[in-house]
Amino acid sequence: MKIKLPIKKGSPNTKPEIDFEKLVIIGANGSGKTRFGAYIEYQNSITTHRVSAQKILSFPESVSPKSKEIAEQEFIYGYYRSNLEDLHKTQMKFINRWKQKINTHTLNDFTQLLILLHTEEYEESLNYKEGRTQEKPKTKLDIVQSIWEEVLPHRKLLKRAGIIETIPTEQKHTKYNASEMSDGERVIFYLIGQVICTPRNSLIIIDEPEMHIHKSLIKRLFDLIEDERQDCAFVYLTHNVDFAISRQNSKKIWAKSYEGNNVWDYEILNYVSDLPEDLYLELLGSRKPVIFLEGNDSTSIDYHLFQRISSKKG
Repeated sequence: MKIKLPIKKGSPNTKPEIDFEKLVIIGANGSGKTRFGAYIEYQNSITTHRVSAQKILSFPESVSPKSKEIAEQEFIYGYYRSNLEDLHKTQMKFINRWKQKINTHTLNDFTQLLILLHTEEYEESLNYKEGRTQEKPKTKLDIVQSIWEEVLPHRKLLKRAGIIETIPTEQKHTKYNASEMSDGERVIFYLIGQVICTPRNSLIIIDEPEMHIHKSLIKRLFDLIEDERQDCAFVYLTHNVDFAISRQNSKKIWAKSYEGNNVWDYEILNYVSDLPEDLYLELLGSRKPVIFLEGNDSTSIDYHLFQRISSKKG
């Protein structure tokens, strides 16, 4: 996918274009990553679905299906109106999904996600039952369940009408409503569902994808998600070095700071330096100055110089 990036600080200021399948925007806290992602969404609103870092992970105990058209629009735009024009879709997303605070609003759409998943499940099952389709359908909820169980093999999901339950594999006679899942289990379900329900050929932006997820699960989770949605391009906003490194074959941008007025100080990384990628990215995420010491024993000139600098600072 090819998009225009925000204005880049410099002389003269530039607004570069980038072509990518996966893009990782990495920077320290406060470097303007969320605003960067919101800017990209706003400029490509119709084809973009953004998942905020600030979100309410309240898994509803039960939901009721609606018409598929209504469920899809409420999930994508936070609002339904028949025959929406593209301009109105952008406005509705800004007003209803983001409550006119595109950079800071806490997203609360778990219910809309579950309604869409159950609606599509119900409609596809009816199409099969009524003979409108010949093959047994593989629904979006089936895909979410499959990926979730592969990432969390110690748990299984049980689907019922409007309800999802969780079953520990070691205690098959014990089950509980999915609303009682742990934060990690809920956010994994939420992220998979968000991506699976995004329209085809979209740009998907995920802010702080690593939040609430154990680092041992992150790579596997997003490998499976990306493999399932090869029609989409992904943008990740993160300060987590391990996650950034895990997105192989991705292009990376170092977000240094937000300068105001939709101008950022950032750099498109090309790795011409001799530093290994993991160390390079580690330094990018640090706001403290870094001193390289070549010597490693008390005979080194660097060693004595550093001692004098440290004693003066103390």
